[in-house]
Amino acid sequence: MDLKKTCSFLVFILLGLWCCSQQDTINPTQIPKLFVKGFAKKGAIYLRWGVNDKWAWKYGNLYGYLVERATIFRDGKPLEKSEKVILTGSLIKPRPLSQWESLIQNNDMAAVAAQAIYGESFSVNDESENLFIKVVNESSELEQRFGFSMFTVDQDFTAAQYAGLGYVDKDVKENEEYLYNVKLAVPQELMQMEEAGVLMAPSEKLALPKPYDFAGYFYNNAFVLIWEYDGLLDFYTAYDLEKSEDGKNFHKVNDAPITKLAITKSSGISYTDSIPEYNKKYWYRIKGKSLFDAMGPPSDTVSVIAFKELLAAPQFETNTIVSDKEVQLRWDFPTDEAWKLVDFKILRASKAIGPYEIVGVELGKGEREFSYQGLDRINYFKVRANGIAGDYQDSSPTMVQPVDSIPPEKPLGLKGTVDTLGVVRLSWEPNMELDLKGYTVLRANRKNQEFTRLTKEELRTTIFQDTVNVKTFASKVYYQIIAADLRYNESVPSDTLVLERPIRIPPTSSVFKAYELIGDNILLHWIPSSSDNLTKQVLYRKHIDTNRETLWENIFETDDVSRDTFKDTDLEPNTTYSYTITTTNQTELESPPSPPLSITTLKQLLRPKVKGLFAEVDRENKYIQLSWRYNEQDVLEIQLFRKGEEGVFLRYATLSPELQSFRDEKVVPNTIYSYGIRGVFKDGELSEWDETIIKY
Repeated sequence: MDLKKTCSFLVFILLGLWCCSQQDTINPTQIPKLFVKGFAKKGAIYLRWGVNDKWAWKYGNLYGYLVERATIFRDGKPLEKSEKVILTGSLIKPRPLSQWESLIQNNDMAAVAAQAIYGESFSVNDESENLFIKVVNESSELEQRFGFSMFTVDQDFTAAQYAGLGYVDKDVKENEEYLYNVKLAVPQELMQMEEAGVLMAPSEKLALPKPYDFAGYFYNNAFVLIWEYDGLLDFYTAYDLEKSEDGKNFHKVNDAPITKLAITKSSGISYTDSIPEYNKKYWYRIKGKSLFDAMGPPSDTVSVIAFKELLAAPQFETNTIVSDKEVQLRWDFPTDEAWKLVDFKILRASKAIGPYEIVGVELGKGEREFSYQGLDRINYFKVRANGIAGDYQDSSPTMVQPVDSIPPEKPLGLKGTVDTLGVVRLSWEPNMELDLKGYTVLRANRKNQEFTRLTKEELRTTIFQDTVNVKTFASKVYYQIIAADLRYNESVPSDTLVLERPIRIPPTSSVFKAYELIGDNILLHWIPSSSDNLTKQVLYRKHIDTNRETLWENIFETDDVSRDTFKDTDLEPNTTYSYTITTTNQTELESPPSPPLSITTLKQLLRPKVKGLFAEVDRENKYIQLSWRYNEQDVLEIQLFRKGEEGVFLRYATLSPELQSFRDEKVVPNTIYSYGIRGVFKDGELSEWDETIIKY
């Protein structure tokens, strides 16, 4: 494959071509990243991805990319569990060179991309260059391959698919919404790179914007067409220029895509077209081309005429601002063309593209300056030279802005929403200042936290999309908007917008801390969940049967999320039960079940309780004297329990059945004690429970 023949129009391009078609400029020292974009079109989702590092590009060609699709919404409702599928069923890599043959016959971009990926050598320099230049070029060969590949696939989506950097998902449904994730399948020991994703809905087809600030001029024996480029980088990577002789039927002028090949201070781009015939009107318009070969709507049409009689246009030299209302304009005009002049006129507009109005009286052809009084906050001026043949030439517009320290008005009407995935959509009312540069979005995660800027450059629109972490304990997120003018005067921040985050973290589990066998009942004690925004607690019980599997049953449910006890009275003797608790929050997320607690009930009904339990305080000798009576047969032991003002009963002493009293000397003044007592029989049965309370 002969690179020089297939891409001679690209010889002057060196490095950084991918930078020119992406939002973020590639820095050689930055961390390798993966970028993904999507586009909904004709019942399909078009995907494009790329990397910002030459080694990542090389590894992508070698190991390929994994593209996963997760269905997360259906009929406008989120799925409880996303439906994931690996698209194509295998890794996506550049197609074999043999499959490129038919494509590159009539596709220069595909030819360059194939050469960058598979060519044995890759050089765009003349063979006559000296040895030193050749050594430098060979050392940067990988950089050139990477740069040319990224540029060419940006201009042709088919080439991107062949290069393993694009994919069309045709198995989509209008009532679903998908999250696509792309991952570089390189071993981690070679490179670590995070996957990238994009959220797409087939029903939400992106309306491509109309190009703006399109203007045409006759200058230096050619038509010069200019339009805004940087402002539409999110939508278009290249443009087609169309021309018409009647204002109705247009045909494309350019052979190669029109695009910026370097980062410039100007946000616009220009194209120079030859003049077929003088003194004839021509119409021009432009169409943007996206990463996915989608053509946007045409721009407004401009008309231009080339008058051979007047070949030069005035040029502004200096503009001296006299006051906040007056400016002194000075311009020049070529001496060898001055004999064709009739006079000059001064035109003014509030925007570079007009409309312009004549503000100066007819000025003699020898005049080269004009004083204008009545400046606004922003002004654009042109000098019009009228020729003797009835033609005229306008200068390029010059902006005049008096000293301006007045900031824009405070942005109003800020509102927004947060969906369950944490996608935030903000909108606000547009400011009316003519010199408005744009808006900055600020965010804070806590009420008293300092706001941080989310946008590197001022937004031209009044909508913004952000993504917040939903797996966090911060329940709110805060936003503000600041407006700035062309002099970088900033407005006061808008009123703070407070949005509730969707809670995606389930509550913490409750924990059983104790239980009591009270007669034929079980009293359960637990520590409730410590999470916020709880709505209910549910207690489940399961009968433990070694001969069969049993199911959990809901035995108690309460919206009192602080409750920590429950007495289970519906029990059978000599039976083992297992208990667990779950807690639910406001977003219906349920905590994991608490660790189960297993308890075995008594073998049969309880024996008669110990009688006459009585407590008496002896403060002089510092003890509590307990007494009782129990004359049942076959008693094995007497169990004495005690607890303080809080807590649960704990076994305090095990006594002989012959004893009828007990002295408790481990007491603290001004403390309320509860004592419980029961008898244990030789066959393992228990007596009924009895208890008493006394203050020491």
